[in-house]
Amino acid sequence: MPDRVRIFALGGLDEEGRDCYVVEVNDDIFVLDAGMSLPDKTLPGVDLLIPNFEYLIKNKNKIKGYFITHGHDEAMGALKYFYDFAPAPVYCTQTTAQYLVSQSRLYRIKPNFKIQVVKPTDKVFVNNREVRLFQTCHNVANSFGVAIHTDRGYVVYTSDFIVDYTVKDEGFKFDLKALSQIAEEDTLILLSESKTADRDGYCAPKHRSRKIIEKYFKEQKRLFISCFWENVFRIKEIINLCIEHKKKVYFYNEYTSIVIRFMMESDGLNLPKDYIVASEDLLRVRRDELVVLMLGHGGEIYEEMTKLSTGRNEDRRIILDENDIFIVGSIATPTLEVLATRCIDNLYRSGCEVVWLKNKELSSMHARKDDLKFFLSLLKPKYYLPVRGSYTNMIENAKLALTMGIGLNHMNVFIMDNGMQLLFDDKSPRPRMLPYNEEEFGIAPIMVDGTGISKVGAEIIEDRRKLGIDGVVVIAGTFSKSQKKLVAGPDCQMRGFVYVKEAEPLLKTVNQIFIEEALKVLEEEHQNIAEAEKVIKDRTKKFIKRENGREPLVIASIFLTD
Repeated sequence: MPDRVRIFALGGLDEEGRDCYVVEVNDDIFVLDAGMSLPDKTLPGVDLLIPNFEYLIKNKNKIKGYFITHGHDEAMGALKYFYDFAPAPVYCTQTTAQYLVSQSRLYRIKPNFKIQVVKPTDKVFVNNREVRLFQTCHNVANSFGVAIHTDRGYVVYTSDFIVDYTVKDEGFKFDLKALSQIAEEDTLILLSESKTADRDGYCAPKHRSRKIIEKYFKEQKRLFISCFWENVFRIKEIINLCIEHKKKVYFYNEYTSIVIRFMMESDGLNLPKDYIVASEDLLRVRRDELVVLMLGHGGEIYEEMTKLSTGRNEDRRIILDENDIFIVGSIATPTLEVLATRCIDNLYRSGCEVVWLKNKELSSMHARKDDLKFFLSLLKPKYYLPVRGSYTNMIENAKLALTMGIGLNHMNVFIMDNGMQLLFDDKSPRPRMLPYNEEEFGIAPIMVDGTGISKVGAEIIEDRRKLGIDGVVVIAGTFSKSQKKLVAGPDCQMRGFVYVKEAEPLLKTVNQIFIEEALKVLEEEHQNIAEAEKVIKDRTKKFIKRENGREPLVIASIFLTD
């Protein structure tokens, strides 16, 4: 009987990041990436979003391996939060393993990873099933795609990639030979990234920053350069330019120092010691010989840049002025665009020359139309599933496949949402697309608040939103249980939504609501204080909404004494 193959995503479809794809072959589960994403401004106080791994935890005995394709948080960032609840071998390269472990330590989480180190182009057997890897070119070293063998054909997952044969660094090599060997056999289905599927041509060489920024290394000015720590390819370009132009490098903060030293140990970054400026030597280096490198993660790097540009940085030896050039190499993702724009505005206000690199002139290292066509034409899959990207770009990816003339059409190209399932079995000659089954697994993202998974839910997020928009009302009073009367208060404080002159009539009514409901509960035989507080909150909200159109957060507390 042919293998039964089921494919679904716990994250990564119609979103940026949080990539996690599950391939089930009979009773074996293979997990392709386990990433996180950054929240937008609609989720105040939330640090990270990770997939809901309830299904994997319930079926932990079936998991044969996690394949972490590269060392970016969108591919590996969630694994540390749930791994101990659903352990299985983690297949990744040495470089990715070092990123995985170091990031876990940074977040003060110490899962007991069982790491199986592989080369980016390797063949492994997992529970007697062949899994072939093929090295891809991405902006972090030693990334790879995955091909799982079934008797229906390979299930191939590209992860993030571009087609580039000109890279000399072995860590960023695109291994056509390994991919061609996979292409010698049938490909059942190809799961291919979609993040820049709407852009024409190949990504290469538009991903190279060297030609854009090299001229600024020749200026007789001090250079500042910001970059996301994940973009190892760009960081190496910057370091190589520093060496070629005999510029000294100063690490702006401890985070930058940690990342660079880690890259020197694990990624083969060559930065001689005499090019590194120690903190105590900062003022001894001529300004026109100095490059200040600032690395960061997510919105944190823009916060650091804003502090520097507004003079609120801790190190008062570093102050931006008209004799500086600031190259913004940290190109914002959609969720960070507002924060980035404000940051850039502050940089301009500082008086320095701002070089703002944008997506139009410098591409992120993700597959464009011709990169995607290359994979499709080489593998000629029976079925095609765009993944990793917004719904718009997944549609663009699917439309591209229909133009290839390799037998792909509206019947064998699929667009799915997280939780939808694609099932290959003997009950139908074609794969069946099954709807999301809420009873089987959850797909709503788990919110990480702080350094661990918290119980942050919709109600808490709504409270935070109201605190930021409509203010807060806090009311409390003490009642005597024996005398059944108010003995202290009520004390009502209103902040963030009403002028002082307008507060008096509101205060009077809110106090009245509080006393009425509190006295009601005191008359009951079984006093449910929590329920009374809830009624006070609801009545107060409705009253304030009716009076001035606001919906502040309301906190009511009833205290009892004998």
